[in-house]
Amino acid sequence: MKGLWAAVILMIGETVMAAPAAAVATTHLIPVSCPFASDAPTHRATCSRFTREDDGLSIAFDVAVLTPSTRKSIGHVLYIPGGPGEAPVSEDGLFDDLLIPFANRTVVLFNPRGTRGTEPRLACDFGALVWDEDFGDAAAQAILRDCIARFGRDGPDPARFTSLDIAEDIDALAGALGILSMGLYGISYGTEAGLHLVAQEPDWLEFAILDSVSVPGVSGTKDEIKARDRFLTALDRLCFAGARCPAIARGDATTLSDWAAQFDDAPLGVYVQDDVEWTLESTDILDYLSQLGAYRNGLDLALALIGSLETGRLRALGWIRGDIVSNTAFMAENLPLMLQAYADTYDPGDADIIRRPTRYPLDLEDAAMHLDFYRLWRGARAREARFLKGEYAVPGIPVLVLSGGLDPFTPVEWAEALHRRLGGLQHYIFPHLGHAVSINTGTVSGESDITTQMHCAGGAVRAFLDPTLDPDDLCQAYRAESDQ
Repeated sequence: MKGLWAAVILMIGETVMAAPAAAVATTHLIPVSCPFASDAPTHRATCSRFTREDDGLSIAFDVAVLTPSTRKSIGHVLYIPGGPGEAPVSEDGLFDDLLIPFANRTVVLFNPRGTRGTEPRLACDFGALVWDEDFGDAAAQAILRDCIARFGRDGPDPARFTSLDIAEDIDALAGALGILSMGLYGISYGTEAGLHLVAQEPDWLEFAILDSVSVPGVSGTKDEIKARDRFLTALDRLCFAGARCPAIARGDATTLSDWAAQFDDAPLGVYVQDDVEWTLESTDILDYLSQLGAYRNGLDLALALIGSLETGRLRALGWIRGDIVSNTAFMAENLPLMLQAYADTYDPGDADIIRRPTRYPLDLEDAAMHLDFYRLWRGARAREARFLKGEYAVPGIPVLVLSGGLDPFTPVEWAEALHRRLGGLQHYIFPHLGHAVSINTGTVSGESDITTQMHCAGGAVRAFLDPTLDPDDLCQAYRAESDQ
């Protein structure tokens, strides 16, 4: 599936805390060494192992509390990782970009249940099959069936690895740490647990920043295909109609589809392992370009890649290979979690949706195998409750929602739909940005609109955290209409 499978402890010790429900949950925090390969320049870390009993299931995961090293902390914020599968409390898990908005706050990191180093884990070993460019075929489906049978026989139960379970873990962790007031910062899948907590309004919850919203229970196939077309349309306009790509790269092509067609005659070969070559044809290239929307400046990256494929192909191939290898390795480690998160909204009608006409062609065989995995995983289980079906409410805390208009992974339509469920949201939509708009990598775009919107995304977070600041007047134009 090469196209579609493509983040000062206040109290340490043993504590017995009252759970949100009537039952009593026992939690423990045991100090451990931090695994980070290097220290953060703005914070110092203290780590622990958190355990809790959850209705007969013992949950254990690592936690890091990062205290500002040069400033006085004015409060706490907990980061909810995305993926699912991101495990920030690991050797290579801590990245400085995450800490930039919170230089004067204590940041709590944790590895959500089921991710690397946690107990228990959902494991399904596909071996070398994951490097097959047709991964998802009958051989892979047979392994998946065996894993599903094993989970049913021996456990753990995949139904215990949901965003609602993660929200309950966060609530228990806040109590174990003795934190009386704390905000949330979630990106992508992490926003699902964030939304559950916003709706539940635990006493300790101070604010929430939700970037690239994924809504629990929302079926996304139609929206994701629409978002893919939207990203590729924007790229088409810039590269070809706007002539932002070098003439030598565009050649005789006048549209993105014309340009991509060359790879049907001469597929692009990429060695993802020493002895494993993938051949990318036009639909694969279009899929890969659209997936660059995983970055907030994805349009810039896609423009650069099209140019590099003509002017510096070896560099472009290295870039593509690195992405494929990284994404495939992540998928191999976390596929059960990913299936649990996204197969929940599978609908048999999705098979008809992927066959509807699109502006840019899809690899239908690949998309069908993707849905087969969802179908097998979902089985006869009831789907998760749809968050949008809950009673309309205005949260008692400030909530900032950030969306990229060209995000192909968490389409802007999902965040817009939130206004039917939650009132009083501060919502910004940046039409030329992709996924995770709040992550500041320090890059500057060659497109003035993209540069402005990246600046405004950071400014919106700063102003939200510091009420004495106001976003630039120019940035107010990106406030969602339903938020006015």
